[in-house]
Amino acid sequence: MLALVLVVIVLGVILETISLHRDPAKVGLEYDISTRNTEPGEAFEVQATITNQSRIPISYLAVNEIYPQVAMLPEDMKFQARYDGTYIKKICRVSGRKRKKLILETRITKRGVYLFKGESIEFGDFLGFREILRRVSLLQEIVVYPGRLACSQLTDALGGFCGDIAARRFLIRDPILTIGSREYTGREPMKDIHWMQSAHRGELMVREYDYTRQLSACVILNADGITVSREDQLDSCCAAARTICETLVGTGVSVFFYTNARLRRTSNEEIWKCEVSAGRTGDLLEGLGRMMCSSRRPLRHVLEYAHRESDFDAAFIVILPATESNDMEAVQRLKRDSGREVLLIHMEELEGEAA
Repeated sequence: MLALVLVVIVLGVILETISLHRDPAKVGLEYDISTRNTEPGEAFEVQATITNQSRIPISYLAVNEIYPQVAMLPEDMKFQARYDGTYIKKICRVSGRKRKKLILETRITKRGVYLFKGESIEFGDFLGFREILRRVSLLQEIVVYPGRLACSQLTDALGGFCGDIAARRFLIRDPILTIGSREYTGREPMKDIHWMQSAHRGELMVREYDYTRQLSACVILNADGITVSREDQLDSCCAAARTICETLVGTGVSVFFYTNARLRRTSNEEIWKCEVSAGRTGDLLEGLGRMMCSSRRPLRHVLEYAHRESDFDAAFIVILPATESNDMEAVQRLKRDSGREVLLIHMEELEGEAA
């Protein structure tokens, strides 16, 4: 019995000595998030994978992480609020030559770009008398999309506007869409008679039109004048933009989106543009999630750019966070120069109902 105790003591001393000289580089950490983009409030996983490359087990190992302050954590989890986020510690034991996955499910309800950081690893000696700290600084980013805006005023305005631009295609004949002519049957309106063809053929002929051309619209979000203290205003604008674009696409309209807002941790384009169609909304949603309370160009420049770049018959929808005289002048200029329909969405008027 005594011999067994001595063997255990000697073995413990040997393992303790080896662990005191453990190479920190042989303890690896991989850090990952289950998705790069998510809907607000949708669950996703943050995974820290520990690799013990040594044969000696680690009886105590802690992964220190920093989560965004808005990330939702389990009620029983201990954490510490810091200036740079929420500091949490995940503790485990890792056998020799083994990997250990530490997975935590969380949610974020607010639109934006968020960073998760694996800051450091702590592990102790075999008997737990001392700790070794290894800093790693691993970052993972996630973009939370804006939600949809549930607002009857917006729904009614969009419904009427979509009806107007669809009716225009049939009520206001566009000669560019004329594909030929045919004999007059007596049921066509007089304005459709092709007088030159009628004179040439010696009988009444009417124009035929191409109604298959897809309707298009330009949605423009103005971020000029939105301050950091009113980030909720930008969130509402982004939610409205998402709702408008998805509604238009759902009715068969091809959408081009423009904004003068800066996008966090991405390109430095003065005017950001993307195309939205059925099954292709990912770029739009990520862009809306990355928008900051800062603009690169005034609204009039965005409207001029959209006018130049858009289809000849595209309609315009302009989202304004507030009613400013300069913005209204720019919109009136767009109406005059383009001769097209322009729908104004004043977020100040919608905020009461949307709230």
